[in-house]
Amino acid sequence: MVQPLGPRARSDELTDRLLQAAIEVFTDRGIEKAGVAAIARRAGVTTGAIYSRWEGKQELLLDALDVVLVQQVADLLAAGPQASAADVLESLGAHLLDREAASDALLLEAMVTARRDPDFRELFNARVRDEEGHLALLIDNGKEAGIVDPALSTAAIVTLCQAISFGFVVMGAIDKSTAPADEWNAVIHRLISAALPAPAPKPAAVRG
Repeated sequence: MVQPLGPRARSDELTDRLLQAAIEVFTDRGIEKAGVAAIARRAGVTTGAIYSRWEGKQELLLDALDVVLVQQVADLLAAGPQASAADVLESLGAHLLDREAASDALLLEAMVTARRDPDFRELFNARVRDEEGHLALLIDNGKEAGIVDPALSTAAIVTLCQAISFGFVVMGAIDKSTAPADEWNAVIHRLISAALPAPAPKPAAVRG
């Protein structure tokens, strides 16, 4: 199976429109019931516009999923590269509680498809690993900046972030209520505070 190029490698106005239409149709109908023709109609084009870019529905799904995963990482980085640890904390907490329902629905559909289709699972996991790299870079930068304790495993932190993120996807699918934002942010603050480097010891006072 040919690996799709991904939307970042071939972005143009029509491709972006087709990807947005795919996200909407996959979310509305589910992957099994969503047809290429319906996606083309939603985008206002013929199916030829899709087949000239993707071999079929699964490749289109993977690139639509890329859009969602990239946006999730962008949301985590919303505080900006010069943000303080408190700003990053606020951005993280807001992202987890105020997620896009359509994005989570697409992720859930992709997870179900990956469970049933080994070939798709391999490609899906490759896309997830790609975004893991972006998150790992964020964490490593945090270590260099003194925001994250360098003694902690980057892979373990990435795993925790993914477990929480994917857990929210499942909770959203069953309309599970969440804690109030202030209570949630207090817990996240405590977790992140535990990951901060230990403060440097104060120099001993010199006695005259």
